[in-house]
Amino acid sequence: MDRQIVYPAQIPLDSDLLNAQRNALVGLGHLAGMAYGDNTVAAGGFACTPGAGLAVTIAPGSLLAAGVVDATAYGTLAANGSVLVRQYISRDPVTLTVAGARATYTVYATPATVDADATVLPFYNAADPSVTYAGADNSGKTAPTVRQDVAQLGIAATVPEGAYPLWTITVPAAATAITADMIAQAEGAPFYETIPELQADLAGRLKLVDTEGQTVTGPVIFEGETEVPDTEDFTGKDALNAETAEGRYVRSVPAAGSTNTRIVDVQEDASGNLIATMPDGTTESYAPFSYGEIAASGVIKGGFWTKTGNVLKQKFLVSQNASQQSQTIAFPFAYSSAPMAQVTAQISYPGSAVSAWANIQEGYPTATAIQVFYRSNAGQSDYDAVGLLWIEVEGILS
Repeated sequence: MDRQIVYPAQIPLDSDLLNAQRNALVGLGHLAGMAYGDNTVAAGGFACTPGAGLAVTIAPGSLLAAGVVDATAYGTLAANGSVLVRQYISRDPVTLTVAGARATYTVYATPATVDADATVLPFYNAADPSVTYAGADNSGKTAPTVRQDVAQLGIAATVPEGAYPLWTITVPAAATAITADMIAQAEGAPFYETIPELQADLAGRLKLVDTEGQTVTGPVIFEGETEVPDTEDFTGKDALNAETAEGRYVRSVPAAGSTNTRIVDVQEDASGNLIATMPDGTTESYAPFSYGEIAASGVIKGGFWTKTGNVLKQKFLVSQNASQQSQTIAFPFAYSSAPMAQVTAQISYPGSAVSAWANIQEGYPTATAIQVFYRSNAGQSDYDAVGLLWIEVEGILS
């Protein structure tokens, strides 16, 4: 901030006094700009309380808004159009009267710079300093003695251009007095929390200090807002970084020193397969696996099944008696289309020179069943076989 320099025995000039005040104005304006921003409107004070009847009382307050150093000449100093945050003040309580009931009104503040406190100032006669003039050139005219930045308060159904809304007063029909519940902060009102209010807010918030060596014993109760650092930076590995968070939930970040490969994405396709995306962009598919037993039912003596993705394999045992050369066996689980099948015959005969065979009949297997022709041979003669069939089928379920 600039400061004027004067010297002993120097004849003081009016510009010395005016520049001293302008310098203070500029310094405070830039300080306000640092705190609130050069283009931010901010209000403090201006508390609104019910007055007598249909009126409200607005407490003293101040308004920060962008302006210039001096739009017009300041005494003998020329106008200065440099951009500057200005502070506009309402020094005393102001009573505003509501125009009528059954309407909504807005209390607003308009920033204005005015030259005020005009008076007839004493001047001296340059030709005869002992002679006092009343006003410049002894004209008797008044001149303003102070330049004020004022916040002019008003109330209306709409906010005038250049003004800023503070409070909304909603007056119901037939109301004869304003009550506290009729008063609300206006939308867009430029009120900000004060430093003590911000300090009180921070006292109730969760703060992360040291990410290492912390032990928390419960129960722990947090009140108020809980805030965490911004996680838009996805490249770091801090405690709340996205990569670390992914590792905590998906477990895809290998431990330090591990030779395992990190999976960057995991999804499930329409068939229920897991699709893993590797760091180089390639994908690998993993089909879910399940298994179970096939219960004995009818000619089926039991067995087991395995399912990998949508591929089902069934292997079960079927009994064959002497009265049957051919029989149709329904699959324990049906397929969407004909599966691949294999049949193995087992003869039940005490002689060692007996053999057996089993053929799958033409047109089988279908999606739901298989038909098998089963015979045995002994001494160059064919017989109806008696024994067991192992049937194994594998196909697509859907």
